[in-house]
Amino acid sequence: MLKKIRLSAQHIPDWYFLGGIVFLLLLGLLVVYDSSSVKALEIYGNQFHFLTNQLIWVVLGIIGGSTLYLIGYRRLKGLALPFFILSILLLILILLPTPFSLEVRGSQSWFAIPLPDSFPVLDEIRFQPSELSKLALVIYLATLMVGSRSARRQTSPPFRSFLIPTGLVAGLVILEKDLGSASVIAAIGLACFFFARASMRQIFFALLIFGVGGLALALQSSTFLERWETFLHPDSDPQGAGYQTRQIRITLGSGGLWGVGIGRSLQKYGYIPDVQTDAIFAIIGEEFGFFGTSLVVAIFAFLVYRGFRIAERSPDEFGRVLAAGVTAWIALQTILILGAMVGLLPLTGVTLPFVSYGGSSLMALLLAVGILLNVSRHTVALRPTR
Repeated sequence: MLKKIRLSAQHIPDWYFLGGIVFLLLLGLLVVYDSSSVKALEIYGNQFHFLTNQLIWVVLGIIGGSTLYLIGYRRLKGLALPFFILSILLLILILLPTPFSLEVRGSQSWFAIPLPDSFPVLDEIRFQPSELSKLALVIYLATLMVGSRSARRQTSPPFRSFLIPTGLVAGLVILEKDLGSASVIAAIGLACFFFARASMRQIFFALLIFGVGGLALALQSSTFLERWETFLHPDSDPQGAGYQTRQIRITLGSGGLWGVGIGRSLQKYGYIPDVQTDAIFAIIGEEFGFFGTSLVVAIFAFLVYRGFRIAERSPDEFGRVLAAGVTAWIALQTILILGAMVGLLPLTGVTLPFVSYGGSSLMALLLAVGILLNVSRHTVALRPTR
């Protein structure tokens, strides 16, 4: 009879996963420059302004991710609680009337720290603590749920080990009026809970609580109601609330099969507000066409597959929940932005992972990738034996 044994030893990381990340980072730098050069030249007198900022965050993210890759991922258990407390304190601090708090489009979710005039390239550092809280939540939930279940010898993690941390983080982000990030955080928490072997009854109650609670809070938000109305009736106000959605559709459609060519986008000339952030996929569609966007979607699908494969072969429960949580984060955020681009979901304001302009999101994701690659170094092989 054949049976399977698990063989585990430290080895090289998942180079296929890393290759996909590198491809998206390089594509992101290219498209960030291409989509923002006109706006950067007009506002800052330097067409490389956004590209330079993005490149700085890429370098910092690679350094941070490499550091987390080199240390054993199990050591994160000892840092989980302090890191989670730090993220909560930052989320609370951003809500207070401090000189460093910044409101963008009705959402008070940014820190803006000015730098001296003598500082090269950057004039200020903008940081969004909700992005850091996503990583902190994944690490803390993996530590808490696996540890609680082991201590009590339960087959499923305690419900409160998921509900309290996830509800706390998502609630604070909702107070910032950032419903897009709050929905991603709630979904990340649910994903970690699911991969920690929660029962179907627990999952049902979690979906019920967050679904009803989230809808009740969303209905109190004028921004959400406006976006939902635009989603249902995208052509009802083409010069107002529906303007961005309409322009995104025009941008994607004008690319055809092969695109208009690199650097030849017309929509980047002020037709889409902040095109280098949440609408950057539209520029990819315009310049690279249907085949270019299909390649990008395929790369993301490949990354999600490799990420869950790493989670499946993790040598322990902590690594499995950690890897699955990071992969779910990438998958959920990608689905939200791509769904919004093609009109299947309302706009949420989240960024396309590794591609869109945004230092906080990029930094947090690269730190998460370092952890995921760390887990991949310890994955086990399943080999049949007699």
